[in-house]
Amino acid sequence: MDLVRVNSKRLVIAFALALAAALSALALTAASPASAASCPSFRVLHDDRIGAASFPAGNYAVSTEPGLSCQAASQLFARFLEDWDGNLPKPWRVAAEGSGKASFTRGGQPGFSVSLSGGGGEGGSNNVLGKLCSGTFTVNTGSRVGPLFFPKDPYLLYLPPKSGITCRRASVLFTRFLGASGALPDPWQLNTQTATFFKPAHPTRSAFRIEPLNGA
Repeated sequence: MDLVRVNSKRLVIAFALALAAALSALALTAASPASAASCPSFRVLHDDRIGAASFPAGNYAVSTEPGLSCQAASQLFARFLEDWDGNLPKPWRVAAEGSGKASFTRGGQPGFSVSLSGGGGEGGSNNVLGKLCSGTFTVNTGSRVGPLFFPKDPYLLYLPPKSGITCRRASVLFTRFLGASGALPDPWQLNTQTATFFKPAHPTRSAFRIEPLNGA
């Protein structure tokens, strides 16, 4: 009888210790901040800048803070690279941490960071940015097209995803727009944030984008 009581007591103590250990581990897990998530690599098609941060062409590792998905982070990074003036929409801020490395924050909300993980040269395509046309387009005389002014400089032509026009056609159209004395021929319109030309009836299929060769 005494032996049974002793064994029962030992079992109760062992169970209590196991439960305490489990609760302790759970408390530590809850107290520790969730780690950043690693996302599929993102390809930057040409040497670019976002504010003070520089991004050489190549593949980038993207890490997100809890609460921000990989898809959202990739779309945000693409949008920031596309911005004509390099200014981020509020409340976003970029902190440069050396060439090819930066973090993007927005106050107390989830942000993300990027770092160059491998080169590979310029050109090619990106599922979010689209296709980078080969070569450059030179604006010989500073010209205004709609509300945007294009200084004398070399530029790059991008075809957004699903665009149905060719790089040659985009070059011909941009030449035509530059020579139109500031007026954008109907029915073409211009997204001033990204310098993207498009037709409202087919905004995706007809689009092409202009970007300064040396970044904003």
